[in-house]
Amino acid sequence: MTALAPNPAPAAAPAVPARPRLLTGDRPTGRLHLGHYVGSLVNRVRLQHEYDAFFIIADLHTLTTRPERDHISAIPALIHEILLDYLAVGIDPEVATIFVQSAIPETYELNLLFEMLVTVPRLERLPSLKDMARDANLDTMPFGLLGYPVLQAVDILLPRAHIVPVGKDNQAHVEITREIARRFNLLYGPVFPEPEALIGDVPTLVGTDGSAKMSKSANNAIFLSDDADTVEAKVRGMYTDPRRLRATDPGTVEGNPVFIFHDNFNADQAEVAELKERYRAGRVGDVEVKKRLAIAINKFLDPIRERRAHYQAHPLQLQDVLATGIRRMQAEARETMRLVRAATGLDYTARLYEDTIDLFGTE
Repeated sequence: MTALAPNPAPAAAPAVPARPRLLTGDRPTGRLHLGHYVGSLVNRVRLQHEYDAFFIIADLHTLTTRPERDHISAIPALIHEILLDYLAVGIDPEVATIFVQSAIPETYELNLLFEMLVTVPRLERLPSLKDMARDANLDTMPFGLLGYPVLQAVDILLPRAHIVPVGKDNQAHVEITREIARRFNLLYGPVFPEPEALIGDVPTLVGTDGSAKMSKSANNAIFLSDDADTVEAKVRGMYTDPRRLRATDPGTVEGNPVFIFHDNFNADQAEVAELKERYRAGRVGDVEVKKRLAIAINKFLDPIRERRAHYQAHPLQLQDVLATGIRRMQAEARETMRLVRAATGLDYTARLYEDTIDLFGTE
């Protein structure tokens, strides 16, 4: 067999794209809610026109806590729900790339390489991983869950993203990505940008039960796909000022979930100011405040419901959106891994394969 060709010089730094790139996304664990909207989705809709936007449906991440076969079989339907929510809130597939994580084979290859660039103690310092293990009722930390932030780094850096809109609970994970990018670039040359986290104006939305965070698992969420009657019922049951026993009692506005929702979803801010004034003075009851809130949330959700209904009625459009996005991301991933292999020298396998073809005269 002929000698392996010498390792070429590292590849030059990748060209800077015309527009900086953005990546964010969600695990397909269920429908998205108003907390997702204020924490991230509103930024995505706005920033998709300023950045070359990539939105990932991160199905592989769900396996870190739910690797069972019955869970995997449910993932396609959950991907469908996430895609509907994305399009319903106004993510435009003509300007943004929506793709499914597991459809990109290079994800696995880059994940293996990145695992060599971060230590176990560094990952163990992330409190969010312990929280995820606790929420999943896991007695011990699976290797895959410990590596969750590494796989997130792959998601971000495979399209070479510059900005990552996230909730504040994931800000530390973006810092891990920055560290991995720095480590890679130091060892092998400038391939990856160091992405910045973009935190939403209201990164955490209180739940309808008054708890610190709206969550699907806590059953305290208003979903983007809830119909008007469901919204009204959930708002009627919302937590308010527990010390207020009668409508004539002065009430507390600050920290009151009903008014937090009014501030975020009631477009009539004059009405909100008037309700706050009357509430503090004991001149309006919770029933009226909640009734007006339900009307405001339903007005906010109406155009989202309309777009969702359109795509539900046109399933071929949904398929085309995903197919187009996956093809775009596959092309970007191939280019990234070409740069990675050239920079690290791991392209020797391709050169060995070519040398073998030459030796045996195989086409």
